[in-house]
Formats: sequence, C-alpha cells, structure tokens
Amino acid sequence: MGVSHRNMAAVVAWVTLLTCLGLLWKQSVGAEPPRIIDGSNVTFLYQITVPGEGGFELRDLGQFVQGRHQLLPALEREVTGMKTGDEKRVALSPEEGFGPYDVQKRKTIPRRDVPAETKEGDVLEDRARQQATVTQLSDRSAVMDYNHPLAGKPLSMKISILRVDDPS
Repeated sequence: MGVSHRNMAAVVAWVTLLTCLGLLWKQSVGAEPPRIIDGSNVTFLYQITVPGEGGFELRDLGQFVQGRHQLLPALEREVTGMKTGDEKRVALSPEEGFGPYDVQKRKTIPRRDVPAETKEGDVLEDRARQQATVTQLSDRSAVMDYNHPLAGKPLSMKISILRVDDPS
C-alpha cells in the first residue's frame, strides 16, 4: 500500500492539513457526508497489531473501491456504512485475516539457490516471482516459507476513514 514508515508522519501531516483546508473531500455545508457503499472510492489510514506480539505494528495509508474485493472480506463488511472521520477497531481471527498457517507452503532448497548475502528473515522472490521468507539457513540448504507473514495470527486493526467519494 505504498507509504514507508519513515514518511508516515509527513503523510499524516499533509492529510491533516488538507482536511483542515477542506481540500481532501467535497462536501456541501449541511449535507450528510457520503457513507461507504458498493463502488465508493475510500482513502483510509490503518494500523495493524498482532495481540501478544509486543512491538509489531504496521501503519499505512490505503485506498480501495468498496465491493471490488480489494480488502479482506471481513474488513469490507466492517467498513460498510462508515463515513469520513469515522474510526473503528476490528479484531480478526487468523481465518478472517491472512488465513491459517500452512506447513506445506514451506520448501527446502539448496543453499546455492539463494544469494550469498541472504540472512534468516529476508524476503526473496523466486523464479516464478512469488515472495517467500527465508526461515532457516545452513551450509547446505535454505527453508523458504511461502505463507503470508501474518498467516495464522489473530490481528487487531484500527481503521480511520479519511475520504469517501460516492460512486460515479
């Protein structure tokens, strides 16, 4: 979703400034702000944490069109009806998030098939352009894990709706 953690403060400052100037969304004075419905173009700020894993936090700015399955299905249901300025906390089970952890998505390959400077925890792309995390390295082999890094984990999300544009 594109914004690095380093630039998050700058993004939040710009969004706040644009919001204060009234440039971030079009709204008539006294009119009911648009609510999220199928086809709405939505800009939002989100924060993901993993309960019980202190220190893990991901914050980012995102955009999606409601009903086009660009979000996890559980999140798409949760944001329906929200409007600009609304915030919500959502708890997702592993199944609602990135799915259960699948041990069959781990593959052991020869060590020579990964770059020499590779370390455990690195994310590499294979010849089929699929990303995998290096979970174990030895002199002879590397274990590649093709599960999403958040697979099998419950998630806590805070969603802040920054802008809702009605479908055209």
